[in-house]
Amino acid sequence: MKRRRALLAVVVMVVTGLGSCNPSRNIYTSPAFQAAARHHQTIAILPFDVQVGLRPVQMRRLTPEQLYGLELRHGRAVQSAFQVHFLKKINKNAEKVAVQDVNVTNSILKEHDIQPEEIQSYPPTQLAQMLGVDAVLVGSLTTNKPVSTAVAVAMTVYTFLYMPYVSGAGPTNTGNTFLKIYDGASGDLLWSYDNVLSRGLGSDTHHIVRAITRKAARQLPYAKNKR
Repeated sequence: MKRRRALLAVVVMVVTGLGSCNPSRNIYTSPAFQAAARHHQTIAILPFDVQVGLRPVQMRRLTPEQLYGLELRHGRAVQSAFQVHFLKKINKNAEKVAVQDVNVTNSILKEHDIQPEEIQSYPPTQLAQMLGVDAVLVGSLTTNKPVSTAVAVAMTVYTFLYMPYVSGAGPTNTGNTFLKIYDGASGDLLWSYDNVLSRGLGSDTHHIVRAITRKAARQLPYAKNKR
């Protein structure tokens, strides 16, 4: 009995520490991107439309207003993270494209009573003209927490002990993000990014949001553009 308990403890420590990461992404860059981007002086990063999927017990603790507030905060956090990436990475050595301050962007959207979940229903040309920029980056993020960490640990331990040839017990957090960059003058889609990412034991919604943001930001094509 003591030996089995010790073995279980080791398994829990190992799987909790290692977790899992199963990315799946799809990236499109228009042949017209390089030519269009050379004329981009300023890009606006719009707040992300975020939908947070929590377990039923967590959902019952939140009112619809609280859940919406949580999603708004996540959406603005991702928006700010992309602004920082532009400033620190893309424009590190030379300014490839100026980024409109997200506070200015959000203030203008508020003046026009546009919520994050409504952004993608507006033509990119209208958004760009409204914001006074040459390009817009819009995005959405959906997260889901299918099982609790405790349940996932139990499933993994069971798999390890009784079904050793079956790999893993599935992720405890998953996320899906869509990113699109549109030319403000023509409205043409210049770049899109679609990524599904999972995280294993020990992760939470904040982990998946940070992981997706970091991986998506690395793919932004302006870093490769020569002015």
